[in-house]
Amino acid sequence: MKRLMTALGTAAVIAAAAASPAYAAPHPVPAPHRGSAHPHKAAPKPAPKAAVHAGPSSAVVEAAIKRGKSMLGTDSFGDYGCEDFVDAAYGRTTANGIPHDGAISYYQNLAAQGHGHPSLPAPRGALVFSQGEDGGHVDISLGNGKYLSGGVQGFGPGWGDGSNIQILPSANLGTFTVVGWAYAPWT
Repeated sequence: MKRLMTALGTAAVIAAAAASPAYAAPHPVPAPHRGSAHPHKAAPKPAPKAAVHAGPSSAVVEAAIKRGKSMLGTDSFGDYGCEDFVDAAYGRTTANGIPHDGAISYYQNLAAQGHGHPSLPAPRGALVFSQGEDGGHVDISLGNGKYLSGGVQGFGPGWGDGSNIQILPSANLGTFTVVGWAYAPWT
């Protein structure tokens, strides 16, 4: 038996013996241990996955879009009031939402936390951030390639119906180009 074990290796002999109908092992043979240097210690558990913000509830999104649409065609918040408009639609203020003139830095903070998405399409209710010659801008995605926007006349004077709150056909209006999108973090 020693020669056979030396020639074939211990594991092969045990496996062959265990397969034989005449052999009954007095104790179960442990399987080879994988993932740990020490056979009596469990392999380390994998690191937990990072939390992913799955997005706001549909009720919150629909309420924000409804509030935003109720302001369509008005000049609420002025020519450069996109952050104020988005905050109001989501029931926030510039104190606890996006600071006035702070759209791009707000997006950069969200992106640094792993919540930014650099390309479209953006889902319904997502905040879409763009940059142009005059600064940053933020819209609310309607999820169909259109955007609920405030402060329109600040970056597109005379555009559309001339009001500051409109539905835009693109997040890349005029000289503005999309920086990215993120879910509204307050939901």
